[in-house]
Amino acid sequence: MNYTPWRLTIDTNPDQCNLKCVMCDTHSIYNKSRIKRERMSPELLDKILHQAINVGVKEIIPSTMGEPLLYPYFDKFINALIPSSTKLNLTTNGSFPKKGAETWARLLLPITSDTKISINGISPDINEKVMIQSNTHDVLKNINTYLKVRDQIRKETNNHQLTVTLQVTFMYSNLAGMTEVIKYAIEQGIDRVKGHHLWVTHPELEKEDLRHPIHEGVWNDYLNEIAPYKTQIKLENFTRLSKDSYIPEQYDCPFLGKELWIDCSGNYNVCCAPSDKRQKLGDFGNVSNISIENLFQTTNYKTLIETYKSHPLCQKCLLRKPHNE
Repeated sequence: MNYTPWRLTIDTNPDQCNLKCVMCDTHSIYNKSRIKRERMSPELLDKILHQAINVGVKEIIPSTMGEPLLYPYFDKFINALIPSSTKLNLTTNGSFPKKGAETWARLLLPITSDTKISINGISPDINEKVMIQSNTHDVLKNINTYLKVRDQIRKETNNHQLTVTLQVTFMYSNLAGMTEVIKYAIEQGIDRVKGHHLWVTHPELEKEDLRHPIHEGVWNDYLNEIAPYKTQIKLENFTRLSKDSYIPEQYDCPFLGKELWIDCSGNYNVCCAPSDKRQKLGDFGNVSNISIENLFQTTNYKTLIETYKSHPLCQKCLLRKPHNE
């Protein structure tokens, strides 16, 4: 079978961020052994964008490690995507650095499929203990500004595909404020709330993991509490946890054969697991010697697609989806 990526993530500036979120494998206050990585060169970004658009990639995600809007060559995304049918799928921490929320909104919304704004509580007492150095008041103000521009563009263009998402990390310490995030999203006309369970990237986070034995049943009980909201807004990945620590065989990887990651040096990665973990899946080369189109046809990649369910990392991955979902 021939595979073609429909979505591509480009880690342009993994070491450049204005926050120190505790769950981040790079910028966390708990990370004591940071490895310095350079920003992606503008020439390399040009090459990747050209290949991606030509091969028919539907969405491009700028850096999810680091704050993408701090990348000094971000205008290359905008200029490349304006004349194409490829859309930007942005994840940002809500600070909207350099230009401010309104200016960024007017530049980004016409070329985006979705804007995911990370927030882990409406209360500063909750959010700022997770997203260290964030200013929750400013983030909420920025979200409201961004939504006003979204609504204006929707009205002018009759395009209701310009969605805005609030993105959360499921942790024990912010669970008490999760319902407030959902209510806020409904009140503000936000399109969905999307979350992921915590990757334990530092020992200090082990007891924040809602899969930890001391929290058995807490997450599933919480899902019962918020069930009424599922008719009012799309809640993504708010699904029950199994007592079995391994994902059942009838679940599939949502990434292999569909999505692709390229790091700041042009190296290929095959999923969004923390870098020290995903490297164990193998070496898949660099965009300098293997094109995006050809990578999916290499022996190493096809072998991983056939065998990933036997890999320990994949067996424990909570991002796998049930068949046909």
